[in-house]
Amino acid sequence: MRKALAAALCACVLIQPALAQQQQAPPAPQDMSRRALIEELTTLRAIVQGGAVRPQRPPGCTAPEHRQLDFWLGEWDVSPSATSSVIVAESSITAHEQGCVVMEHWRPLRAGHGRSMNSYDAADGAWHQMWVDSNGRRTAFRGAFADGVMRLDVTNAAPGAPRTRMSYQALDANTVRQWGEQFDAASGAWTLTWEFIYRRRANTR
Repeated sequence: MRKALAAALCACVLIQPALAQQQQAPPAPQDMSRRALIEELTTLRAIVQGGAVRPQRPPGCTAPEHRQLDFWLGEWDVSPSATSSVIVAESSITAHEQGCVVMEHWRPLRAGHGRSMNSYDAADGAWHQMWVDSNGRRTAFRGAFADGVMRLDVTNAAPGAPRTRMSYQALDANTVRQWGEQFDAASGAWTLTWEFIYRRRANTR
């Protein structure tokens, strides 16, 4: 027992100077040798070039096309129609990645939640959305903004399924209409299949 205590004390005596040495401040540049300065500069240059220091952030998405869905940003209570005051869901719409991405967090009050990621792609001049929900469904959309309406067609529908699309429109600064349609090939017309009205919560624009 005494031998173990003595060994422990010796270890502490040896460790403490080592810790003190590690905590000492680095020497001032004027006190360093030329070789030490070169080694430190080489190390710092590698860190900077690797992006760990002074990161060069991209400019973000500033073109007008990237702002076409900004009317949807905010915190919303969602009703099933313009004439109903019943709230069936809550939704948070936020901008990310320096204005390049619009995200929705959809929270129905009596069903599974879901999220969508929306972005404008300058390469093809179109808006794209990927929707995923807690039921495991994944739906891809592609479309464009015209005449005050964002229209997005489903692009990954099952073979032979009728053409469907989803649209968004700002009715005023605090109200957004979202609705779904299905194309009737026989009549050549679109038929309304569902509708939501987003009403903005106060001070969330």
